[in-house]
Amino acid sequence: MRRKFVANLIFLLTANLLVKPYWIFGVDRVVQNRVGPEMYGTYFAVFNYSFLFSILLDFGINNFNNRAISRNNNRLGEYLSNLMMIKMVLSVLYLVITFLSAVATGFNEQQLFMLFALAINQILLSAILYFRSNIAALQLFKIDSFISILDRLLTIVFCTVLMYAPLFKDSFNILWFIYAQTAALLLTALVAFFVIAGKAVIALKIWKGKYTRMILLKSMPFALLALLMGIYYRIDGVMIERMLPDGATEAGIYAASFRLLDAVNMFGYLFATLLLPMFAGMIRRNENIRPLVKFSSELMFSGSIVIGLICFFFRQEIIQLLYHNASEYWWTIFGWLMLNFIPMSTIYVFGTLLTAKGNMKALNVIAVSGVVMNVGLNIYLIPAKGALGATAATLITQFVTAAAHIIVAHRKFHFDFGGKDFIKLSVFCLLSWAVFSLAHQLPFHWYVSLIACGTISLALLAALKIIPVQQGLAILKSKVAS
Repeated sequence: MRRKFVANLIFLLTANLLVKPYWIFGVDRVVQNRVGPEMYGTYFAVFNYSFLFSILLDFGINNFNNRAISRNNNRLGEYLSNLMMIKMVLSVLYLVITFLSAVATGFNEQQLFMLFALAINQILLSAILYFRSNIAALQLFKIDSFISILDRLLTIVFCTVLMYAPLFKDSFNILWFIYAQTAALLLTALVAFFVIAGKAVIALKIWKGKYTRMILLKSMPFALLALLMGIYYRIDGVMIERMLPDGATEAGIYAASFRLLDAVNMFGYLFATLLLPMFAGMIRRNENIRPLVKFSSELMFSGSIVIGLICFFFRQEIIQLLYHNASEYWWTIFGWLMLNFIPMSTIYVFGTLLTAKGNMKALNVIAVSGVVMNVGLNIYLIPAKGALGATAATLITQFVTAAAHIIVAHRKFHFDFGGKDFIKLSVFCLLSWAVFSLAHQLPFHWYVSLIACGTISLALLAALKIIPVQQGLAILKSKVAS
Protein backbone atom coordinates (compact mmCIF):
# COMPACT_ATOMS: atom_id res chain seq x y z
CA MET A 1 0.00 0.00 0.00
CA ARG A 2 2.86 2.39 0.80
CA ARG A 3 4.48 1.56 -2.56
CA LYS A 4 1.23 2.34 -4.36
CA PHE A 5 0.84 5.58 -2.43
CA VAL A 6 4.35 6.79 -3.30
CA ALA A 7 3.94 5.94 -7.00
CA ASN A 8 0.65 7.81 -7.26
CA LEU A 9 1.96 10.74 -5.22
CA ILE A 10 4.96 11.12 -7.55
CA PHE A 11 2.71 11.02 -10.60
CA LEU A 12 0.21 13.50 -9.14
CA LEU A 13 2.83 16.02 -8.00
CA THR A 14 4.76 15.77 -11.27
CA ALA A 15 1.62 16.43 -13.33
CA ASN A 16 0.67 19.45 -11.22
CA LEU A 17 4.21 20.85 -11.12
CA LEU A 18 4.35 20.78 -14.91
CA VAL A 19 1.09 22.66 -15.45
CA LYS A 20 -0.05 24.78 -12.50
CA PRO A 21 3.07 26.96 -12.03
CA TYR A 22 2.88 27.87 -15.73
CA TRP A 23 -0.79 28.72 -15.22
CA ILE A 24 0.05 31.10 -12.35
CA PHE A 25 3.05 32.85 -13.88
CA GLY A 26 2.61 32.28 -17.62
CA VAL A 27 -1.13 32.89 -18.04
CA ASP A 28 -2.81 34.55 -15.07
CA ARG A 29 -0.01 37.11 -14.64
CA VAL A 30 0.13 37.83 -18.38
CA VAL A 31 -3.64 38.33 -18.52
CA GLN A 32 -3.41 40.88 -15.71
CA ASN A 33 -0.72 42.79 -17.63
CA ARG A 34 -2.80 42.68 -20.82
CA VAL A 35 -6.11 43.94 -19.44
CA GLY A 36 -4.66 46.34 -16.84
CA PRO A 37 -4.90 46.46 -13.03
CA GLU A 38 -8.33 48.10 -12.89
CA MET A 39 -10.14 45.56 -15.07
CA TYR A 40 -8.28 42.64 -13.54
CA GLY A 41 -9.09 44.02 -10.09
CA THR A 42 -12.80 43.98 -10.97
CA TYR A 43 -12.47 40.41 -12.21
CA PHE A 44 -10.59 39.38 -9.05
CA ALA A 45 -13.23 40.92 -6.76
CA VAL A 46 -16.12 39.27 -8.62
CA PHE A 47 -14.22 35.99 -8.80
CA ASN A 48 -13.78 35.99 -5.01
CA TYR A 49 -17.45 36.86 -4.56
CA SER A 50 -18.44 33.80 -6.60
CA PHE A 51 -16.72 31.68 -3.92
CA LEU A 52 -18.72 33.04 -0.98
CA PHE A 53 -21.70 30.71 -1.35
CA SER A 54 -19.93 27.88 -3.19
CA ILE A 55 -20.34 25.62 -0.14
CA LEU A 56 -23.94 25.23 -1.36
CA LEU A 57 -22.65 23.49 -4.50
CA ASP A 58 -20.88 20.81 -2.50
CA PHE A 59 -22.59 20.72 0.90
CA GLY A 60 -20.08 18.10 1.97
CA ILE A 61 -21.25 15.69 -0.74
CA ASN A 62 -17.78 15.15 -2.25
CA ASN A 63 -16.12 14.01 0.98
CA PHE A 64 -19.16 11.93 1.92
CA ASN A 65 -19.24 10.36 -1.55
CA ASN A 66 -15.49 9.65 -1.62
CA ARG A 67 -15.67 7.84 1.70
CA ALA A 68 -18.89 5.97 0.82
CA ILE A 69 -17.69 4.73 -2.59
CA SER A 70 -14.26 3.82 -1.17
CA ARG A 71 -16.02 1.58 1.32
CA ASN A 72 -18.42 0.04 -1.24
CA ASN A 73 -17.67 0.45 -4.98
CA ASN A 74 -20.87 -1.38 -5.94
CA ARG A 75 -23.02 1.61 -4.93
CA LEU A 76 -21.40 3.92 -7.48
CA GLY A 77 -24.32 3.85 -9.93
CA GLU A 78 -26.92 4.36 -7.20
CA TYR A 79 -25.14 7.30 -5.61
CA LEU A 80 -24.21 8.88 -8.95
CA SER A 81 -27.74 9.09 -10.34
CA ASN A 82 -29.21 10.52 -7.15
CA LEU A 83 -26.37 12.85 -6.17
CA MET A 84 -26.28 14.41 -9.64
CA MET A 85 -29.92 15.44 -9.24
CA ILE A 86 -29.22 16.82 -5.77
CA LYS A 87 -26.28 18.84 -7.10
CA MET A 88 -28.46 20.29 -9.88
CA VAL A 89 -30.93 21.59 -7.28
CA LEU A 90 -28.07 22.95 -5.16
CA SER A 91 -26.67 24.70 -8.26
CA VAL A 92 -29.94 26.53 -8.82
CA LEU A 93 -30.05 27.51 -5.13
CA TYR A 94 -26.45 28.75 -5.37
CA LEU A 95 -27.23 30.92 -8.41
CA VAL A 96 -30.31 32.45 -6.78
CA ILE A 97 -28.61 33.30 -3.47
CA THR A 98 -25.44 34.56 -5.18
CA PHE A 99 -27.31 36.90 -7.49
CA LEU A 100 -29.78 38.20 -4.92
CA SER A 101 -26.93 39.03 -2.55
CA ALA A 102 -24.92 40.62 -5.38
CA VAL A 103 -27.84 42.87 -6.34
CA ALA A 104 -28.31 43.82 -2.67
CA THR A 105 -24.57 44.56 -2.43
CA GLY A 106 -24.82 46.99 -5.34
CA PHE A 107 -23.17 45.18 -8.24
CA ASN A 108 -23.54 47.03 -11.53
CA GLU A 109 -24.65 45.46 -14.81
CA GLN A 110 -21.13 44.66 -15.98
CA GLN A 111 -20.25 43.02 -12.68
CA LEU A 112 -23.47 40.98 -12.67
CA PHE A 113 -22.75 39.71 -16.19
CA MET A 114 -19.24 38.76 -15.15
CA LEU A 115 -20.59 37.13 -11.98
CA PHE A 116 -22.99 34.97 -14.01
CA ALA A 117 -20.14 33.55 -16.11
CA LEU A 118 -17.95 32.98 -13.05
CA ALA A 119 -20.86 31.36 -11.16
CA ILE A 120 -21.29 28.92 -14.07
CA ASN A 121 -17.58 28.19 -13.77
CA GLN A 122 -18.04 27.45 -10.07
CA ILE A 123 -20.86 25.01 -10.89
CA LEU A 124 -18.71 23.26 -13.49
CA LEU A 125 -15.77 23.13 -11.07
CA SER A 126 -18.01 21.61 -8.40
CA ALA A 127 -19.19 18.98 -10.89
CA ILE A 128 -15.57 18.11 -11.76
CA LEU A 129 -14.64 17.77 -8.08
CA TYR A 130 -17.65 15.51 -7.55
CA PHE A 131 -16.73 13.29 -10.50
CA ARG A 132 -13.13 13.22 -9.27
CA SER A 133 -14.30 12.09 -5.82
CA ASN A 134 -15.74 9.01 -7.53
CA ILE A 135 -12.61 8.45 -9.61
CA ALA A 136 -10.38 8.76 -6.52
CA ALA A 137 -12.70 6.48 -4.53
CA LEU A 138 -12.22 3.83 -7.23
CA GLN A 139 -8.45 4.42 -6.75
CA LEU A 140 -7.99 5.39 -10.41
CA PHE A 141 -5.30 7.80 -9.27
CA LYS A 142 -3.55 8.37 -12.59
CA ILE A 143 -6.81 9.30 -14.28
CA ASP A 144 -7.68 11.55 -11.35
CA SER A 145 -4.26 13.21 -11.58
CA PHE A 146 -4.75 13.87 -15.28
CA ILE A 147 -8.21 15.34 -14.75
CA SER A 148 -6.87 17.50 -11.91
CA ILE A 149 -4.76 19.43 -14.44
CA LEU A 150 -6.90 19.07 -17.57
CA ASP A 151 -8.94 22.27 -17.10
CA ARG A 152 -5.79 24.34 -16.51
CA LEU A 153 -4.05 22.70 -19.46
CA LEU A 154 -6.98 23.47 -21.77
CA THR A 155 -7.24 27.05 -20.46
CA ILE A 156 -3.54 27.56 -21.15
CA VAL A 157 -4.06 26.39 -24.75
CA PHE A 158 -7.18 28.53 -25.28
CA CYS A 159 -5.63 31.65 -23.72
CA THR A 160 -2.38 31.21 -25.67
CA VAL A 161 -4.38 31.22 -28.90
CA LEU A 162 -6.52 34.18 -27.83
CA MET A 163 -3.57 36.27 -26.60
CA TYR A 164 -1.04 35.56 -29.35
CA ALA A 165 -2.88 34.53 -32.52
CA PRO A 166 -2.95 37.50 -34.97
CA LEU A 167 -6.72 37.17 -35.42
CA PHE A 168 -7.49 37.64 -31.69
CA LYS A 169 -4.56 39.21 -29.83
CA ASP A 170 -5.49 42.88 -30.40
CA SER A 171 -9.03 42.46 -29.05
CA PHE A 172 -8.28 40.18 -26.07
CA ASN A 173 -10.28 41.17 -22.96
CA ILE A 174 -11.13 39.83 -19.52
CA LEU A 175 -14.38 38.22 -20.69
CA TRP A 176 -12.45 36.11 -23.17
CA PHE A 177 -10.32 34.92 -20.26
CA ILE A 178 -13.47 33.91 -18.37
CA TYR A 179 -14.96 32.20 -21.44
CA ALA A 180 -11.73 30.27 -21.98
CA GLN A 181 -12.03 28.94 -18.44
CA THR A 182 -15.69 28.05 -19.01
CA ALA A 183 -14.88 26.06 -22.15
CA ALA A 184 -12.01 24.26 -20.41
CA LEU A 185 -14.11 23.41 -17.34
CA LEU A 186 -16.99 22.15 -19.50
CA LEU A 187 -14.75 19.84 -21.53
CA THR A 188 -13.06 18.57 -18.36
CA ALA A 189 -16.42 17.88 -16.71
CA LEU A 190 -17.52 15.87 -19.75
CA VAL A 191 -14.30 13.82 -19.75
CA ALA A 192 -14.65 13.09 -16.03
CA PHE A 193 -18.32 12.14 -16.43
CA PHE A 194 -17.61 9.69 -19.23
CA VAL A 195 -14.85 8.08 -17.16
CA ILE A 196 -17.36 7.46 -14.38
CA ALA A 197 -20.12 6.43 -16.78
CA GLY A 198 -17.86 3.67 -18.03
CA LYS A 199 -17.53 2.29 -14.51
CA ALA A 200 -21.18 2.20 -13.43
CA VAL A 201 -24.68 1.56 -14.72
CA ILE A 202 -26.43 4.91 -14.35
CA ALA A 203 -30.17 4.64 -13.89
CA LEU A 204 -31.78 8.07 -13.75
CA LYS A 205 -34.52 7.72 -11.17
CA ILE A 206 -37.50 9.78 -10.16
CA TRP A 207 -36.63 12.24 -7.42
CA LYS A 208 -36.83 10.59 -4.02
CA GLY A 209 -37.34 13.08 -1.22
CA LYS A 210 -36.57 10.53 1.48
CA TYR A 211 -33.33 9.50 -0.21
CA THR A 212 -32.35 13.14 -0.73
CA ARG A 213 -32.91 13.98 2.92
CA MET A 214 -30.81 10.97 3.91
CA ILE A 215 -27.91 12.04 1.69
CA LEU A 216 -28.03 15.67 2.84
CA LEU A 217 -28.22 14.68 6.49
CA LYS A 218 -25.20 12.39 6.08
CA SER A 219 -23.23 15.01 4.16
CA MET A 220 -24.16 17.91 6.48
CA PRO A 221 -21.28 17.28 8.93
CA PHE A 222 -18.86 17.41 5.98
CA ALA A 223 -20.44 20.69 4.81
CA LEU A 224 -20.23 22.17 8.30
CA LEU A 225 -16.57 21.18 8.54
CA ALA A 226 -15.76 22.77 5.17
CA LEU A 227 -17.55 25.98 6.20
CA LEU A 228 -15.81 26.23 9.58
CA MET A 229 -12.35 25.51 8.20
CA GLY A 230 -12.96 28.03 5.43
CA ILE A 231 -13.83 30.68 8.03
CA TYR A 232 -10.70 30.32 10.15
CA TYR A 233 -8.56 30.00 7.02
CA ARG A 234 -10.02 32.99 5.15
CA ILE A 235 -11.45 35.34 7.79
CA ASP A 236 -8.13 37.09 8.50
CA GLY A 237 -8.11 39.16 5.32
CA VAL A 238 -11.69 40.30 5.87
CA MET A 239 -11.06 41.33 9.47
CA ILE A 240 -7.87 43.21 8.53
CA GLU A 241 -9.75 45.25 5.92
CA ARG A 242 -12.70 45.96 8.25
CA MET A 243 -10.85 46.74 11.50
CA LEU A 244 -7.99 49.03 10.42
CA PRO A 245 -8.08 52.64 9.14
CA ASP A 246 -5.78 51.63 6.27
CA GLY A 247 -7.33 48.17 6.12
CA ALA A 248 -7.27 47.85 2.33
CA THR A 249 -3.51 48.45 2.21
CA GLU A 250 -2.81 46.10 5.13
CA ALA A 251 -5.04 43.43 3.58
CA GLY A 252 -3.15 43.79 0.32
CA ILE A 253 0.19 43.27 2.07
CA TYR A 254 -1.22 40.22 3.85
CA ALA A 255 -2.66 38.90 0.57
CA ALA A 256 0.77 39.13 -1.12
CA SER A 257 2.09 36.50 1.30
CA PHE A 258 -1.14 34.54 1.66
CA ARG A 259 -1.15 33.95 -2.11
CA LEU A 260 2.08 31.96 -1.78
CA LEU A 261 0.80 30.02 1.24
CA ASP A 262 -2.26 29.12 -0.81
CA ALA A 263 0.00 27.93 -3.63
CA VAL A 264 2.03 25.51 -1.49
CA ASN A 265 -1.16 24.38 0.21
CA MET A 266 -2.29 23.05 -3.16
CA PHE A 267 0.18 20.19 -2.75
CA GLY A 268 -1.13 19.41 0.74
CA TYR A 269 -4.63 19.21 -0.70
CA LEU A 270 -3.48 16.89 -3.49
CA PHE A 271 -1.76 14.76 -0.86
CA ALA A 272 -5.02 14.48 1.08
CA THR A 273 -7.05 13.50 -2.01
CA LEU A 274 -4.79 10.47 -2.39
CA LEU A 275 -4.94 9.53 1.28
CA LEU A 276 -8.73 9.74 1.83
CA PRO A 277 -9.81 6.78 -0.35
CA MET A 278 -6.79 4.75 0.78
CA PHE A 279 -7.56 5.31 4.46
CA ALA A 280 -11.30 4.65 3.95
CA GLY A 281 -10.69 1.41 2.07
CA MET A 282 -8.12 0.13 4.59
CA ILE A 283 -10.39 0.96 7.54
CA ARG A 284 -13.29 -0.88 5.88
CA ARG A 285 -11.11 -3.95 5.33
CA ASN A 286 -9.73 -3.76 8.90
CA GLU A 287 -6.18 -3.43 7.56
CA ASN A 288 -3.30 -2.01 9.57
CA ILE A 289 -3.14 1.68 8.65
CA ARG A 290 -0.22 2.49 10.96
CA PRO A 291 2.53 2.11 8.29
CA LEU A 292 0.74 4.40 5.84
CA VAL A 293 -0.07 6.98 8.54
CA LYS A 294 3.53 6.93 9.78
CA PHE A 295 5.01 7.21 6.31
CA SER A 296 2.64 9.92 5.04
CA SER A 297 2.84 12.04 8.21
CA GLU A 298 6.66 11.91 8.31
CA LEU A 299 6.92 12.68 4.60
CA MET A 300 4.46 15.57 4.77
CA PHE A 301 5.89 17.00 7.99
CA SER A 302 9.51 16.88 6.84
CA GLY A 303 8.61 18.38 3.45
CA SER A 304 6.72 21.22 5.11
CA ILE A 305 9.70 21.88 7.40
CA VAL A 306 11.96 22.36 4.38
CA ILE A 307 9.46 24.66 2.62
CA GLY A 308 8.78 26.61 5.82
CA LEU A 309 12.49 27.14 6.54
CA ILE A 310 13.22 28.20 2.96
CA CYS A 311 10.51 30.84 3.11
CA PHE A 312 11.47 31.97 6.62
CA PHE A 313 15.21 32.37 6.12
CA PHE A 314 15.01 33.67 2.54
CA ARG A 315 11.89 35.77 3.16
CA GLN A 316 13.48 39.07 2.11
CA GLU A 317 14.96 37.72 -1.10
CA ILE A 318 11.75 35.94 -2.17
CA ILE A 319 9.45 38.90 -1.50
CA GLN A 320 11.77 41.40 -3.17
CA LEU A 321 11.95 39.12 -6.20
CA LEU A 322 8.15 39.04 -6.49
CA TYR A 323 7.18 42.52 -5.27
CA HIS A 324 9.56 45.33 -6.18
CA ASN A 325 8.06 47.92 -3.80
CA ALA A 326 8.04 45.63 -0.77
CA SER A 327 9.42 46.69 2.62
CA GLU A 328 10.68 44.84 5.69
CA TYR A 329 7.09 44.72 6.98
CA TRP A 330 6.11 42.66 3.90
CA TRP A 331 8.77 40.01 4.28
CA THR A 332 8.37 39.76 8.05
CA ILE A 333 4.73 38.82 7.49
CA PHE A 334 5.71 36.43 4.72
CA GLY A 335 8.33 34.60 6.77
CA TRP A 336 6.03 33.92 9.70
CA LEU A 337 2.93 33.26 7.61
CA MET A 338 4.62 30.55 5.55
CA LEU A 339 5.44 28.60 8.74
CA ASN A 340 1.71 27.83 8.82
CA PHE A 341 2.34 25.19 6.19
CA ILE A 342 3.99 23.01 8.88
CA PRO A 343 0.89 22.52 11.09
CA MET A 344 -1.40 22.57 8.06
CA SER A 345 0.51 19.66 6.51
CA THR A 346 -0.13 17.68 9.69
CA ILE A 347 -3.84 18.45 9.50
CA TYR A 348 -3.93 17.19 5.91
CA VAL A 349 -2.82 13.75 7.14
CA PHE A 350 -4.59 13.33 10.48
CA GLY A 351 -7.69 15.31 9.48
CA THR A 352 -8.03 13.11 6.41
CA LEU A 353 -7.63 10.00 8.56
CA LEU A 354 -10.41 11.13 10.92
CA THR A 355 -12.61 12.00 7.94
CA ALA A 356 -12.09 8.50 6.49
CA LYS A 357 -13.05 7.04 9.86
CA GLY A 358 -16.16 9.22 9.98
CA ASN A 359 -15.22 11.08 13.18
CA MET A 360 -17.00 14.23 12.02
CA LYS A 361 -18.16 15.31 15.48
CA ALA A 362 -14.58 15.52 16.73
CA LEU A 363 -13.46 17.33 13.57
CA ASN A 364 -16.25 19.88 13.83
CA VAL A 365 -15.53 20.51 17.52
CA ILE A 366 -11.90 21.20 16.60
CA ALA A 367 -13.01 23.47 13.74
CA VAL A 368 -15.41 25.45 15.96
CA SER A 369 -12.62 25.90 18.50
CA GLY A 370 -10.34 27.05 15.69
CA VAL A 371 -12.86 29.66 14.54
CA VAL A 372 -13.37 31.01 18.08
CA MET A 373 -9.62 31.11 18.75
CA ASN A 374 -8.74 32.74 15.43
CA VAL A 375 -11.45 35.41 15.59
CA GLY A 376 -10.67 36.16 19.24
CA LEU A 377 -6.93 36.49 18.58
CA ASN A 378 -7.58 38.66 15.53
CA ILE A 379 -9.82 41.01 17.52
CA TYR A 380 -7.02 41.39 20.07
CA LEU A 381 -3.97 41.49 17.78
CA ILE A 382 -5.06 43.25 14.58
CA PRO A 383 -5.73 46.72 16.10
CA ALA A 384 -2.27 46.71 17.71
CA LYS A 385 -0.15 44.88 15.11
CA GLY A 386 -2.12 45.09 11.88
CA ALA A 387 -1.54 42.34 9.34
CA LEU A 388 1.36 41.04 11.43
CA GLY A 389 -1.11 40.47 14.27
CA ALA A 390 -3.34 38.45 11.94
CA THR A 391 -0.27 36.44 10.94
CA ALA A 392 0.41 35.60 14.59
CA ALA A 393 -3.25 34.70 15.15
CA THR A 394 -3.21 32.34 12.19
CA LEU A 395 0.03 30.66 13.24
CA ILE A 396 -1.18 30.07 16.82
CA THR A 397 -4.54 28.74 15.61
CA GLN A 398 -3.00 26.35 13.09
CA PHE A 399 -0.52 24.87 15.57
CA VAL A 400 -3.19 24.37 18.24
CA THR A 401 -5.67 22.77 15.84
CA ALA A 402 -2.92 20.54 14.38
CA ALA A 403 -2.07 19.31 17.90
CA ALA A 404 -5.77 18.64 18.50
CA HIS A 405 -5.99 16.52 15.33
CA ILE A 406 -2.99 14.43 16.42
CA ILE A 407 -4.39 13.91 19.93
CA VAL A 408 -7.83 12.86 18.66
CA ALA A 409 -6.30 10.52 16.06
CA HIS A 410 -4.10 8.97 18.76
CA ARG A 411 -7.14 8.34 20.95
CA LYS A 412 -9.23 6.89 18.12
CA PHE A 413 -6.57 4.64 16.62
CA HIS A 414 -4.20 4.12 19.59
CA PHE A 415 -1.11 5.07 17.63
CA ASP A 416 2.24 4.65 19.31
CA PHE A 417 5.07 5.62 16.98
CA GLY A 418 7.62 5.47 19.80
CA GLY A 419 10.41 7.71 20.97
CA LYS A 420 12.68 6.74 18.07
CA ASP A 421 10.38 8.41 15.53
CA PHE A 422 10.06 11.54 17.66
CA ILE A 423 13.82 11.78 18.11
CA LYS A 424 14.41 11.25 14.39
CA LEU A 425 12.08 14.10 13.39
CA SER A 426 13.40 16.36 16.16
CA VAL A 427 16.99 15.82 15.01
CA PHE A 428 15.96 16.61 11.43
CA CYS A 429 14.25 19.85 12.51
CA LEU A 430 17.21 21.02 14.60
CA LEU A 431 19.83 20.16 12.01
CA SER A 432 17.80 21.75 9.22
CA TRP A 433 17.35 24.94 11.27
CA ALA A 434 21.11 25.03 11.91
CA VAL A 435 21.93 24.47 8.22
CA PHE A 436 19.58 27.22 7.03
CA SER A 437 20.73 29.63 9.72
CA LEU A 438 24.39 29.10 8.85
CA ALA A 439 23.94 29.12 5.07
CA HIS A 440 21.99 32.38 5.20
CA GLN A 441 24.98 34.08 6.85
CA LEU A 442 27.54 32.92 4.27
CA PRO A 443 28.67 35.38 1.55
CA PHE A 444 27.10 33.48 -1.36
CA HIS A 445 24.31 34.50 -3.70
CA TRP A 446 21.04 33.54 -2.10
CA TYR A 447 20.17 31.19 -4.98
CA VAL A 448 23.30 29.18 -4.21
CA SER A 449 22.57 29.12 -0.48
CA LEU A 450 18.96 28.07 -1.07
CA ILE A 451 19.93 25.20 -3.37
CA ALA A 452 22.63 24.07 -0.93
CA CYS A 453 20.16 24.11 1.98
CA GLY A 454 17.60 22.15 0.02
CA THR A 455 20.16 19.57 -1.03
CA ILE A 456 21.49 19.12 2.51
CA SER A 457 17.92 18.79 3.85
CA LEU A 458 17.17 16.03 1.35
CA ALA A 459 20.40 14.30 2.34
CA LEU A 460 19.37 14.51 6.00
CA LEU A 461 15.96 12.98 5.16
CA ALA A 462 17.70 10.08 3.46
CA ALA A 463 20.34 9.66 6.18
CA LEU A 464 17.71 9.60 8.93
CA LYS A 465 15.60 7.22 6.80
CA ILE A 466 12.60 9.52 6.83
CA ILE A 467 12.45 9.16 3.06
CA PRO A 468 12.91 5.53 1.92
CA VAL A 469 15.35 6.22 -0.92
CA GLN A 470 15.78 2.60 -2.02
CA GLN A 471 12.04 2.03 -2.21
CA GLY A 472 11.54 5.26 -4.14
CA LEU A 473 14.23 4.31 -6.66
CA ALA A 474 12.69 0.86 -7.06
CA ILE A 475 9.30 2.43 -7.77
CA LEU A 476 10.77 4.79 -10.35
CA LYS A 477 12.67 1.94 -12.04
CA SER A 478 9.55 -0.16 -12.22
CA LYS A 479 7.61 2.74 -13.74
CA VAL A 480 10.29 3.33 -16.35
CA ALA A 481 10.47 -0.36 -17.18
CA SER A 482 6.70 -0.55 -17.61
